Amino acid sequence: MIESTKALILSHLKYSDNSLIIKCFTDSFGFKTFILKGAFSKGKKKNNKVFLLNEVEISFYKKLNNNSSTLELIKDMHQGYVFQSLHTNVVKSSMITFIGEILNQVLKNEDAYNLSLYFFLKNKLIELDNRKASFADFHLYFLLELTKYLGITPLAVNSNFPYFNLREGIFSLKSHNLSKSENGNLWNQLLTYDFNNEINCFNSSQRKMMIEEIISYYEFHIDNFKKPISLEILKEIFN
Repeated sequence: MIESTKALILSHLKYSDNSLIIKCFTDSFGFKTFILKGAFSKGKKKNNKVFLLNEVEISFYKKLNNNSSTLELIKDMHQGYVFQSLHTNVVKSSMITFIGEILNQVLKNEDAYNLSLYFFLKNKLIELDNRKASFADFHLYFLLELTKYLGITPLAVNSNFPYFNLREGIFSLKSHNLSKSENGNLWNQLLTYDFNNEINCFNSSQRKMMIEEIISYYEFHIDNFKKPISLEILKEIFN
């Protein structure tokens, strides 16, 4: 059976001499793994649309086994939404490398239809693509907004308390071994941040501290979550 879907590419890996394994989040089937044969054939240029968080329109041969790890053969692939600066701006491309690593981890079990999550991902990427300045905290804003779809949203009550308990996801009056300093103010800033105001939320040192905070939060609340390899590169970009 041939099916069609829009998809955001989360990762790709060369398979044999002329094929690619492509992991995607789709608008119709959630997380899917595809194989693209003839990806490197001369003249066909099948792989020129395969790059991180690009949107493509895919038609594929759907197998009866509806498992997200099942390889399904791509029949055709066409360009979807065309981003203008997302992959060419150095800072933006570093951000999406980092975000792509995280999405590849946290979406792998989201193998059911979830159009609202797909629209969230696409619309946030368009927001970043369109922004010409003051987007240094987009990755933090994105990861916080993503928690709403993963069911791990931090609670904003008692946001005047000096500490934020990463394990419990709540503000606290007492320090604990999960936070080395008073982190409550930083979390409150992020929880009340509006990216549409077109101003940055944090200064450089706060940003560096907050990325460690939110990665630790994901480690506590997502099973088998691993710190992204690209995190150190992102830190260097903002230094």
